[in-house]
Amino acid sequence: MRSIADCNFDTCPVAASPYGYPPSTAADVIFFLIHIGSLLACLLYSFYLADPNRRWLEFSIPVSVACLFEAIGYAVRLGSASDPWNVALYAASTSFILVAPAFVSAGIYIAVPETVAILGQEHSLIKLAHYPRLIWIDVVGFVLQLVGIIISFSDLSADTGLGAQVHLGSPIILAGIALQSLSLICFLTLFCIVLFRAAVAHHQFGYTTFHPIHGFLPIAHRFKFFIAMLLVSTMCLTARDLYQMIVLGSGLNSWLAKNQALFAGLDSLLVAEAVVGLVVAHPVRFLRDGIEKRRGSRSATPMLEGRRATQYGIYDRPNGDHTPWNSAENSTNFI
Repeated sequence: MRSIADCNFDTCPVAASPYGYPPSTAADVIFFLIHIGSLLACLLYSFYLADPNRRWLEFSIPVSVACLFEAIGYAVRLGSASDPWNVALYAASTSFILVAPAFVSAGIYIAVPETVAILGQEHSLIKLAHYPRLIWIDVVGFVLQLVGIIISFSDLSADTGLGAQVHLGSPIILAGIALQSLSLICFLTLFCIVLFRAAVAHHQFGYTTFHPIHGFLPIAHRFKFFIAMLLVSTMCLTARDLYQMIVLGSGLNSWLAKNQALFAGLDSLLVAEAVVGLVVAHPVRFLRDGIEKRRGSRSATPMLEGRRATQYGIYDRPNGDHTPWNSAENSTNFI
């Protein structure tokens, strides 16, 4: 039996390689550049454009780690383009690309509490402090993925490729990704409830909540864009997890795992979209206070008896003040 270590495009079918195809150089270069660019942009936001008192490093660090892991994964795939039979390169690229999205999820959960606070914490079913705890589900999922990867590739052979341990490790990786998917679905459900209730309040009163400092204010367009990117990124990661669960359920040697078009469309593209969306709408620029108040605007209507009532709570104006909250003397720009 010929050793795959001696294989090349003239002597062996590429279907016999661990990938099952020669990785596309063009696609790998594109995704490598996307993640390197996102990494640099994320660091630029936090270290050069951010307020020194609020750099959002707790968001930038996990997203940057995800970008770095993805970039490494695609750089290794570039090396595999000329030698898809190299099992060590296959294991390295697969490992980095599998675990990277967990760090993107962590960045999302970290940005949520302030986002919900801007919309109005009375719209949330859980306390704001509980949202970041979803990260712990991701941590368990991440550990399971690492264990599964170690087991799957523990008996790699340069001569025969993937060993029998891959059948034991794949279900463990699947369990880790399933937990990651569960945390994303929980977050998406809770966040959509917040958005629905905030939208109902905005439809009834023109505002989503009362802010103790600035009063009743419309939501900034930048903040709306940030929310949209948060939702898009979460849905992309959820869809990617579903794809990987199906692939791992079929096995790393299955047709699904060796279909490059499916991998590019349902993993590479979705993760890149999630990362780019979060970096483009980085909290440093697009979250801020999330409140827009036009200087000198008189568009806000005074609340009767200085209070705003919704099905989620009643908020009183301090000291019986019934003047419009966006009056000229109280006016500030939030962009």
